[in-house]
Amino acid sequence: MSSAIFVYWVVLALCLVQAAAFFALYHFDRVNRPAVSFGLAFAAAGFSFGGEIVLATGFAPSATRMVIAVAMVAMFIFVADGLARRYRVGLSRGGGLAIGAASALLYLMILDLPRADFTRQMLYQLPYGLLSLLALSIIWRARDKVRADWLVMLLFALMAVHFPAKPFVALWTGGVGAEPSGFAATSYAALSAVSGAVLIVTLAMVALGMMLSDSAARIIRNSERDAQTGVLTRAGFAHHAARHLAGAAPNLADPAAGDLALILLAMDLSGRPHALPVVALAECLGAGAPRDALVGRMAEHDFAVLVPGANLFAARALADSFRAAAAEDPALGAVTLSIGITEREPGDVYAEMLARALWALSQAQRSGGDTIRLAARSGFGLAAGTK
Repeated sequence: MSSAIFVYWVVLALCLVQAAAFFALYHFDRVNRPAVSFGLAFAAAGFSFGGEIVLATGFAPSATRMVIAVAMVAMFIFVADGLARRYRVGLSRGGGLAIGAASALLYLMILDLPRADFTRQMLYQLPYGLLSLLALSIIWRARDKVRADWLVMLLFALMAVHFPAKPFVALWTGGVGAEPSGFAATSYAALSAVSGAVLIVTLAMVALGMMLSDSAARIIRNSERDAQTGVLTRAGFAHHAARHLAGAAPNLADPAAGDLALILLAMDLSGRPHALPVVALAECLGAGAPRDALVGRMAEHDFAVLVPGANLFAARALADSFRAAAAEDPALGAVTLSIGITEREPGDVYAEMLARALWALSQAQRSGGDTIRLAARSGFGLAAGTK
């Protein structure tokens, strides 16, 4: 067994394992449609590498060479489809079929030309290079690219250079062999197999990493959402609120200005049925809160809103708008709300803000409900205690 054939067997096995991994991922996360495209892509790649093994036996060389070439084109088309789905970039499915048909026609025209012909070798690699650029362009057109996206673009740029360079490598290493069955025994075949294997396996691992990351992020988002109302759960709200506090520095130059306010709202239960319209209230809060605010469900009838860029008085105005909207919404049945508000202080952590807001909420409920109470700054309490 030549070194090239050994590499082909290894890559074939890896491609099939990767394809199975993508299909298994889709089985557990049906929203992850790009995983299907990538699974088909690496199944096609495995088919192409399997064809290289068959070609070395001398079986039906013309048909086998066609299968090898078209299967690799199919891999790139499926990869482009998966990227377009993942990055939400428009890509015509008819365009993919047209590329596949044009590539198949090209291979029908050139595969019977002399194997040593440099033009034939360059035309053979041309679709792969162009499809690598197509994949790169899809990511380029995506919005909000992160560092990992640029690294994937670099990988496709390397592939776009790799394929057109192969005819030059063939010239340098002594050619591609006089007959198709003798290709695997050439030095070029070994170099081509190793370099192609590295790129294909790297692409497979990167794509699988992206799909796993997307599914994990989706699972985390779903686990942080209340199933009934769609807002953040108590744990999800605490997690994101803590990140807000850690990511934004307090306004030390003007402590009275405030930069983050926490509003706790409780539906007043006195004289009302136990099954209160919590879904309608969640929708009311979501519609009335600023776009950058966090809305969470803290208990069965209790909600919280974290408002960036607001002090006590801005939060009080927002809370008044919540009360007015709740009173006017027919779906809420003129429900009344008890509300407690606090604002961030220098050095605050989320637990400290929550404790002050809970105190203010308890004061609102003790006063009979349907009212708002503000939590005094901790400094005022300390000053009062020293008199």
